[in-house]
Amino acid sequence: MAAAEKDLTISSLRGGVNNSDPAISLPEDQCVLAKNVEWVESMLGERRRGSVAISVSGSDISGKDRVTFLHRHLPTSDETASELWVLGVTGTSSSALCKKTTSWTTITLSEAITLTSGYQYQVAGQTLHGKLFLAYKSSVDRLHVSSNGTTVRKTGFGEPAAPTGADQGAGAIEAVRYYRVRYTEQVGGATTRRSEPSNVLTHDPVAAASVRVTKPATISEGETHWELEASHDNIDFYVIATTAVGTTFYDDSNTNYTTFTLSEDVGGYENIHSGEFLSADEDRLLIGGSFEDDDLASRVSWTPVFNDTGAGNDERIPITTTNFLDLDTFEGGKLTGLSNPVIGSVWATKLSHIYKLVRTTDNTKAYDPVTITKARGALKGSLAAGIDQRGMAALYFLDPQVGPCRIGVNGIQQCGADIRITWKTLNIDATDVVCRAIYYPEARQVHWWIAETGQNKPTLRLVLQVNESRDFADGIRRGWAIWDGNSAKAIAACLYSTNIDAGTARNKVLVPFIGLEGLGLIHRTDTGTDDNGVAYTARIKTKPYWLKSILHKFGVRVGALLAKAVTGASVDLAVYRDFEIETTKTVEDISFTATVTENQVIKFLDNLTGSEMRVAQFEFIDVDSPGDRWELNQLAVVETPGQQA
Repeated sequence: MAAAEKDLTISSLRGGVNNSDPAISLPEDQCVLAKNVEWVESMLGERRRGSVAISVSGSDISGKDRVTFLHRHLPTSDETASELWVLGVTGTSSSALCKKTTSWTTITLSEAITLTSGYQYQVAGQTLHGKLFLAYKSSVDRLHVSSNGTTVRKTGFGEPAAPTGADQGAGAIEAVRYYRVRYTEQVGGATTRRSEPSNVLTHDPVAAASVRVTKPATISEGETHWELEASHDNIDFYVIATTAVGTTFYDDSNTNYTTFTLSEDVGGYENIHSGEFLSADEDRLLIGGSFEDDDLASRVSWTPVFNDTGAGNDERIPITTTNFLDLDTFEGGKLTGLSNPVIGSVWATKLSHIYKLVRTTDNTKAYDPVTITKARGALKGSLAAGIDQRGMAALYFLDPQVGPCRIGVNGIQQCGADIRITWKTLNIDATDVVCRAIYYPEARQVHWWIAETGQNKPTLRLVLQVNESRDFADGIRRGWAIWDGNSAKAIAACLYSTNIDAGTARNKVLVPFIGLEGLGLIHRTDTGTDDNGVAYTARIKTKPYWLKSILHKFGVRVGALLAKAVTGASVDLAVYRDFEIETTKTVEDISFTATVTENQVIKFLDNLTGSEMRVAQFEFIDVDSPGDRWELNQLAVVETPGQQA
């Protein structure tokens, strides 16, 4: 009696690619290759969408050769009024900071961004209170901010010089008095920024009617007023006058300063240094690291909460309270990242250290540090806050030793064991950009753009389908795909509205936008079938399958492929014998255009043949000229037993 035929059915590959474990050991729902595919809708995989360049015509970006910074800024609570902020750069010679609303606007910077030594790739942004705070290397040791949407200035105010004094007229004022000045900004009669006080002027009047105190030179940082503080004992100072900067002096004839308002404490309005990383938590700004001072490279500082007493609270760091943490200072090197709140805490990283900053109820120290580990860390640019497969908050990052990891309800877990082979191609010493990261909520994916061996900018995109991830003894596994093509070359990334070019209010459908060197400069991703006109190839190769064991030969003589009905979508299907000793058959141009109105098509493959096989693998490959996006759901083949070896 002839041996019975057997059906092989591949009904799911949502476990994603596993190029690390032996191919013969893979579970049924994993594959050995998943290139430019994803598992958002389908069971076996769908071709990833492409990207399209947005228009930069009429902007100063159009004359640049790369885009190194992207940020979605909300100047109000209205999300339809969001702004895309973009830094365009030409080499190390020139740059332009612009924003896109319904049209492009060029932003004026008080201090230029340093473009040498890779600093052009290290700009960070944080929206808070309608302002956009910008961390970048410049000629000054100050954090920068845009509060009006057209200019960028230094945060806070510089300290003014001391005032001068002179006696006026004859009178009874003879006691020594002390003066100092602060510059302020007023908007609508309210003080919105204030400087630290100047050095003290000691003045000893001689039978004067008054003392004329003349303010120091302006600091040209947007000050509108100056406050004159006076003291009888050089200890307690009082604000005796607030004067518009157009008036340069105040005649002081007061004999009792205690009737005025007591001055703010010295040290309450210290400037924010030029930090590298920004975050926002509990209505306050957090600043990590420093571009200028190595002693602050492991420091996390924070501002007072917005409604605290004082003026310009999000632009000052008081030293009257402990508003900073030094995280092991030089041990482990400098900070590499600072997250927004995840699982109730802010997370700070070094290359081999991870810290959890826990909020306190102590007004003099807002955070306590908890050292989570000194065996794991994060590459700069690799943090992405998202969710896990259960819908719980998680922070994803790239550890320089083991690759993708996450922090979630179960602590730190490795999640890249399936792509160890790919991870080994990372160039951790890339001089420009080692990696970029983003979490894409709609697709439930984490995207990492990484620089491969020999490259100084990203050339490969690692995509984790987080809803397909699962817990195993060796960490989080499953759900991986690897993408290449021009959209894998991002040197900047953020989420933004899909209708950016419409010239209307921005919608709330956010997709990844990427900044590139050349190639159209800015791409909106997850759209179309190519990368702004440049084709890429999608492929899925299954694990090896056998009949009983590798001792038994078999053949393949017919098959069927189930896919979503998509007009213009098609795929080639190849059959490989014994680990690609031979390609026994390639069925070309399998079309998924519906016959009538069906939403799924079943394509019978009468010519899907192969013989003398010990193992068989199947590969879905883009046709030579890909059409619309294919979505595959099941492959069934008939195996015909052959002789035993």
